[in-house]
Amino acid sequence: MVLGITVVVVAYLVGAILPGHILARMKGRDISTMGSGNIGALNALRSLGKRAAAVVFVVDVGKASLVMLLVIAIDAPDWSMYAAALATMLGHNFSVYVGFRGGKGAAVMTGVFLILLPYLTLLSVPALILGYLIFRSALWGMVMTFICINTLTIVTGQSLADIVLCLALTLLVGFTHLLRAFEILWPAIKRLDFHRIGQIE
Repeated sequence: MVLGITVVVVAYLVGAILPGHILARMKGRDISTMGSGNIGALNALRSLGKRAAAVVFVVDVGKASLVMLLVIAIDAPDWSMYAAALATMLGHNFSVYVGFRGGKGAAVMTGVFLILLPYLTLLSVPALILGYLIFRSALWGMVMTFICINTLTIVTGQSLADIVLCLALTLLVGFTHLLRAFEILWPAIKRLDFHRIGQIE
């Protein structure tokens, strides 16, 4: 039990490390005051450039994958792996280091499932590309990816724990997105203005 709790706490603290915030600070800037104010790869792309965005995405994916690999390596209790995945995303979305602000967690979810369900994660990539090409929106590309991976976890007979984790992380990404952009996102949702929704980061 002590090992499991320690793993979850460490997972949160690792997830709370935000490369977007660090890179912006190195340039004497505050990414939370730039663009959408989100501290993730997409806002880094718009506010800091392609190279910074690539670093942010790779580090965000990597930190989640690293947490999963460490949990497996130390043979922690099974429940702690799923709790650590959730804690990593909570750390990323609500970082204790920057006043409980953060990203939305899409990259973290990718990192988690690259380790837990690598083949299904890779099979979901075309949905991201297709969604972006059809709607010209990174948001709708991610939505299609989440639909794809959640569907795949069910139809391929993955464990109930994996199915629940996938759904929980997806809902957390959606909840964080709605929370951060509620004032402009909710009216678009009520009007079913899918184009406008896709433009709101």
